[in-house]
Amino acid sequence: MPDGVGHAGARVSVDAVPGDDAAATRLRARQQAELAVRYGEPDAGTFEADAALANVVVREGGEPVAFVALRDVSGTPDGRGGTHPERTGEVKRLWVEPAHRGRGHARTAMRAAHRHAVDAGLVSLVLETGTLQPESIDLYLSLGYVPIESYGHYAGHPLSRCFALDLATTHGARDRSDVADRASTTTAPVGARDARTSATAPSTPRASATVPASGDVEVCAVPWADPDAVALRREMHETSSAVLYPELRAGFDASGGFDAVDTRLGVDVVTTLVAYRGGEAVGCASLRRPAPGAPADALEVKKVFVRERARRTGTARRLLDALEDVARERGVASLLLETGIRQPGAIALYRSLGYRAVQTFPPYVGDNHVALCFAKPLV
Repeated sequence: MPDGVGHAGARVSVDAVPGDDAAATRLRARQQAELAVRYGEPDAGTFEADAALANVVVREGGEPVAFVALRDVSGTPDGRGGTHPERTGEVKRLWVEPAHRGRGHARTAMRAAHRHAVDAGLVSLVLETGTLQPESIDLYLSLGYVPIESYGHYAGHPLSRCFALDLATTHGARDRSDVADRASTTTAPVGARDARTSATAPSTPRASATVPASGDVEVCAVPWADPDAVALRREMHETSSAVLYPELRAGFDASGGFDAVDTRLGVDVVTTLVAYRGGEAVGCASLRRPAPGAPADALEVKKVFVRERARRTGTARRLLDALEDVARERGVASLLLETGIRQPGAIALYRSLGYRAVQTFPPYVGDNHVALCFAKPLV
């Protein structure tokens, strides 16, 4: 593999080594020890280094500083009642020595694993990380991985988050840190359907000021209970939340359904925005005070939704920019948000606006296997 230059000009090398290589064995053991500290128990997943397609060690100035392994999981049980497709590999045991983090070694190791995967004829990769490793989640997203349902030993585990990479379309491409606005996001549990699925034209005077428009989008600050805002949130619930996360519906119904949950959510909302195009309400977004236990001095982005006919027009981006302006005016230190693993377009949008993965915060901790949480510092 080609060499590079690392910290303070030190030479960086990348080598495939035998599974019992002393440096590789030591780095794998340190990785497992750190996971045991973070999660209170060691990783129960199995890994046999001798059977791996590649065991990769990154060295800086001759010192082993990073490790990653690659194995073939084609045709093996996926933990969801099926098997992994043929030519599927799994990335395992990524680790960078703490004193050498922040220098790009994890990215170097991952790219080496990708090259080995291509050379071995694999067409896709999967991997697992956890909600207590947001730095790993961000790395994988930047490399083009997208969230998938948890698999294998990790299937259904509330702390596990799994990702996949299509090597046929992403190998050799640059990191994906700038992606256009492609979709809306869901942040609420799922509940019962209702017949009202479309918004009406503005029907009440707006007491609050209009946020400056961008292009032909007019963004207005409105009350939480504004009819247009309520209709948009209801449509979001029926066409997005209930469709993408049906397993959450029972809990939502037990909480009283859309009207009851929406009313309670509004208690902590400090700002609601509705986007209009040609007089039609096409999108909404809100800010609320976060739940107890969430990061302090922050507001949480909630209910970002754009109607299907208005997507890919920059409307979601315009709403999020306007929310950020409101938060800055209030002197808020950071914005928080949560979205789900089945919304890669929304995740790409948030990352393009500077949001980065953080540990799950209340109320999304606990028995929740679909949430991904993000934050953006404003100061």
